[in-house]
Amino acid sequence: MGKIAFISELPFSGKVDRNHPHMRTEFAQFCALKADHYCFYDMSNLQSGYDHIILLVSKTDKLREFLYQQENLVSRLRNYGKKIWFMQEATAQIYQSKELHHQIWHYNLLQEVDGILTENITDYNYFKGITHSDKEIHTIPTLIIADNFVYLRDNEKEDKSMMGGNFTSWYGGFDSYLVAREFDTPISVPKMRNVQNESQLVEVLPHVTFNEWMGILSKYKYAVHLMPNITAGTFSLNCSFLGIPCIGYIDSDTQRICQPKLSVDRFDLESARRFAKMLKQDKDFYNECSQDAMKNHDKYFSEEVFLEHMKKVFK
Repeated sequence: MGKIAFISELPFSGKVDRNHPHMRTEFAQFCALKADHYCFYDMSNLQSGYDHIILLVSKTDKLREFLYQQENLVSRLRNYGKKIWFMQEATAQIYQSKELHHQIWHYNLLQEVDGILTENITDYNYFKGITHSDKEIHTIPTLIIADNFVYLRDNEKEDKSMMGGNFTSWYGGFDSYLVAREFDTPISVPKMRNVQNESQLVEVLPHVTFNEWMGILSKYKYAVHLMPNITAGTFSLNCSFLGIPCIGYIDSDTQRICQPKLSVDRFDLESARRFAKMLKQDKDFYNECSQDAMKNHDKYFSEEVFLEHMKKVFK
């Protein structure tokens, strides 16, 4: 696979150990690939000799303005690595919410890099449409380092529901809430952007590390994540790993592949509510969805499968 480096906004340099206390998906990807990580704001210690350098450009205005000021970024990075990749963060179109000069910079960056790593297969056509036809486009799958969390699969599920996002248009939380009410259980949501009075409808959980989050989530029986913006699908993958049936949108790779019986077209709340009622009323259907989710995670999103996929990408 060669020597790999990621550059992102995260404020650290070095490798990620398998016992990292906050092993969310990007840390899991760094770890599995045994990659070095550098911070965009401190590229002075970037070493040479990499086969692949992957640019993880977050959606923050601060980083995008900083990178906009960097002249010939990709050309300069070619002194340190043979191949330069752009790695998608958030939706494929997130850059269009930025100032026009940032949109143009983003477009030019996609033309200059050697390849693009997307979050979903469903993003391929978009990136093919805004770059030239021979641009390499592949997924970098969402990942869980399973040995940190496999014991959580044995936790007893309590009769309560988890929403994957809160009451904002970005997360589509109100749609998730309407569907989650069909379970007739207490409903929780992780704390995200501040929304006034949302605690009147649901329990808002405090900020915790990813490892702590997985322990909390493992005790929930149902999950809903009707997020209209298709991103990395971490919530659906977390639920699938833990055997929690999750209703979500079919455009997300993790949802569609791990939980096909509970995947609906975007904004199809009628089908989503019907599936929620089936999970509540039909124990066999619930158990089938739960077991399928874990099996599909292990078959399509395990660390071994991730590494085999990335070997082919980097070949």
